[in-house]
Amino acid sequence: MPGRRERASSTRRTTQPRDAITLAVFHCGGKGDSMEQHVAPLRRTRRVRLAVARQTASAVPPRGTTGILWEIVTDAGLDRRRVSLLLERAPAASYSVAGDRHLADLSRSLGFRHHLTAPLRWPEVERALGLPGVKDLADRLDRSGSRLGKLAANAEILSDLLRAVNESTQPHAVASALVVRAMTWLPVASWSVVAVEADGEVHWLAGREVDTALKAPAEAIADAVVQSGQPYATDRVAGDRRIGEALEAAALGFPLVANGTIVGVLVGLDHGRARREPKWSASAVAALTRLVEPAAFALGHALRVVRAEALSVTDDLTQLYNSRFLHDVLRKEAKRSVRSGRPLSLLFVDLDGFKKINDAHGHLLGSRALVEAAAVIRGAARDSDVVARFGGDEFAIVLPETGDEGARAVACRLRERIARYVFLADRGEGSRLTASIGVATMPAVAQTADEVLQAADAAMYQVKEAGRNGIHVSGRGPVLLSVSDLAQDDEREEGELR
Repeated sequence: MPGRRERASSTRRTTQPRDAITLAVFHCGGKGDSMEQHVAPLRRTRRVRLAVARQTASAVPPRGTTGILWEIVTDAGLDRRRVSLLLERAPAASYSVAGDRHLADLSRSLGFRHHLTAPLRWPEVERALGLPGVKDLADRLDRSGSRLGKLAANAEILSDLLRAVNESTQPHAVASALVVRAMTWLPVASWSVVAVEADGEVHWLAGREVDTALKAPAEAIADAVVQSGQPYATDRVAGDRRIGEALEAAALGFPLVANGTIVGVLVGLDHGRARREPKWSASAVAALTRLVEPAAFALGHALRVVRAEALSVTDDLTQLYNSRFLHDVLRKEAKRSVRSGRPLSLLFVDLDGFKKINDAHGHLLGSRALVEAAAVIRGAARDSDVVARFGGDEFAIVLPETGDEGARAVACRLRERIARYVFLADRGEGSRLTASIGVATMPAVAQTADEVLQAADAAMYQVKEAGRNGIHVSGRGPVLLSVSDLAQDDEREEGELR
C-alpha cells in the first residue's frame, strides 16, 4: 500500500493542470546543461509546459503555443525575418544570459516587448508575455465601469485631483499628477500623458514606469486618438497599422478634452498582447471623462501659458530666440562663466548684401530669405548653442563653455554654409549671400555680458570695413580672412569642433 500512495503522489506532482501554458523556448545552442539552467525555474512551475528547441530554420513553435522565449546572443547572423514571423504567432519576449544593455536595445529593435535575463523565472515571464495569471487588460477594462463610476462620484477623489493638477502651471507637473492617480484608477504597466498642440502636433509629457523607447508608441497612439476624437484600445500595438510601431503590448488611449478641444491624451501600455480586443464601455467612458476633466482643463491652461511664454522670447518671423531672450541668456551664461572659470563665446553675424534681395524681390521674399538664413544658421550651430535674431539681418549665437578656437570653428562652418546656400532657389537662379562674423570670448577680451556683446559687435564691423565675407576673433589674428584662407581652414576647424 505505501508503494501505491507514493505512485499516486508522484502522478499528482507530474500531471499538469488543464490550463497549462505551453512556452516555446528557442536557444542559440551551446551545452545542454547550461540550457537546462536557463529554464530550470520554469520546469518547476506546474502550469508551464516547455518546448525547447535550437534556433534552426526548420524549428517552429508547436500548435497551441501560448508564448515564445527567444535567446539573443548577438546581432551577427540574426534571422530578422524569422523573428518577425514568430512575433506574429504568439506573445514573445527575448532573453540572454548576461544583462547586456546592447542586447536589450537589440531586442527592442526586433519588436520584442521585454528582454529577460536567464535563468527564466515564471513571474517575470508571465508579466513579460501578459499571460493568464495576470488579469488581462480586456477583462480589467470590462470591469472598470462600476469602479470608475464610484470614483467619479467621490467628491474627495475629484477634490484631490483638482488640488494636485493646479499646484503648478508647468504641463509636465500637471501630467505627472494625473498619471499618479490613473495608476490607481485602472492599473496598467505604464501610463503616460501626451500633449496635443494647437496645430495638432503631439509630444510626450510625462509618464510612470515608461522608458524612452515607449515614448514614440505613446505619441503614435495619441495621434490616433486626436484623428478619431474617440477613446482607443487595442490588444496588440504591433498589429495596428495606424500606430506603425512593432510593440508587443496592449494599449489604451483616452482624450483629455477642455472646452471642446483635445489638449492631451492619457495613454496606457500593458505587458504583452491581450488575449482579446479591449472594449471601452459607455459607463467607463462617462466615468473617466468626469475623472480626468479637472486635469484636462489644468493641462490646457498650462500649455497656453507655455505657448505665451514661448511667443515672448521668440522672433515672430524666424522662430529663433529674440534679442530679449538673447540678453537674458547671455547674462546668465556670463555669471556661470565667472563662477566656473570656463570660457563663454559669442558670435555676431551680419548678412552681407541682404539689401540687394529686398531691392530685387521685395520685402515679402526678403522675409522668406531671412527665414531660410535662420535655418542655415541654426543648422550650423550645436545643440548646446543658443541662436537668436538680434534684429534686421543680424544674428547672434551664444556658445557656452567654448573658447575662441572652438567659437572660430563654428564661425568657419557657418560662413561656409551661408556662402554655399542658394536663397530663394525657386526664383530663377536664386540669390547668394555671404556673412561677416565677429567672435568674442570671456574672459579673454571681456568680463561681463555687455562687454562680450560689444566686443563681438565691434569685431563684426571690423570684418565689414575690411571687405566683408570673413571672420574676426576679437583680440586675435587678422581682421579679415580671405575666402580661400577660410576654405583651407574649414576642414581643420571642423575637426576641432567635433
